[in-house]
Amino acid sequence: MRKLWVLILLIPVTAFSSEFAKVGTVGAQFKKIGIGARGAAMGGAYEAVSNDITAVFWNPSGLVNIDQTSVFVSHINWLADIGYDALAVAKYFPGIGVFAFSVSYMNSGDIERTTVENPDGGIGDFSTDHMMAGITYARRLTDKFSFGANLKFVRERLDDQSSNAWATDLGIQYYTGFHSLRLGMSIRNFGPEIQLSGDYWDLDNGVPLSEPTEYLPFHFPMTFKLGAAMELYDSEQSRFTVAADIVHPNDNVERINAGAEAMMWNKICFRGGYCFEHDTAGPSFGVGFLWQKLTVNYSYSDFGVLDWVQRFDFIFNM
Repeated sequence: MRKLWVLILLIPVTAFSSEFAKVGTVGAQFKKIGIGARGAAMGGAYEAVSNDITAVFWNPSGLVNIDQTSVFVSHINWLADIGYDALAVAKYFPGIGVFAFSVSYMNSGDIERTTVENPDGGIGDFSTDHMMAGITYARRLTDKFSFGANLKFVRERLDDQSSNAWATDLGIQYYTGFHSLRLGMSIRNFGPEIQLSGDYWDLDNGVPLSEPTEYLPFHFPMTFKLGAAMELYDSEQSRFTVAADIVHPNDNVERINAGAEAMMWNKICFRGGYCFEHDTAGPSFGVGFLWQKLTVNYSYSDFGVLDWVQRFDFIFNM
């Protein structure tokens, strides 16, 4: 098992090795947005923490902690008044594992159209929308090791152009046996290049070229994450969890996410986190309320000059 763990860690490190950060070289940027207020409130330090239905959007192996049917509904007030909504349903099948279905959708709303001839607009509006739907499977291989995989269909529409592609997420979680220390790892958005349909008229100093140009293909925002988490305090009604993730994207430099969660009386959770070495993201805060089979989560994330982002979600376990 130890040799397997080392080998798994070496594969993504080699695959992502790069001398420079390739900022602005990938598309489908909406897939970078973290879905789930709990993980967002902890600064994204969620690889080894994810143990509910939101694991679908972070580390799919965390779904193994579901032993019933779970439903998740989420809304994100994203930057520039853009809304991002998500839905997921997961069900445990004894002796087989956990299956889940998820879908997310984001729409830009109306954006004023401008061209070289009309830089001030006045020629109508356009919009963009982004959709992702996935099927996830997770299974506990041993009492300490779990695995999960997510197959996703991704569609983007930019005005009258669109693109469709498939991508996958792979994740594992490992309980070390040292106190409550556990490790998590995932590779997200692994897939082929994606390309917008149709063509466009490229410009040379404001003058259209004689022939239309095809859109260039681009990569997904593939990300490798390695995280650790443990409880510094744990009792029947309260616990205090700390977590940290190393994040290695294929279009930027490495960064570290750190976070903590304090649960009190098994009824209320207070969360906080910070994204280090991120261009805009910084501190985040949140709270969660647990009442019988219902959990309500809220988070507030600071994106510096880009304003704050708020997330709301509901988890219902049946």
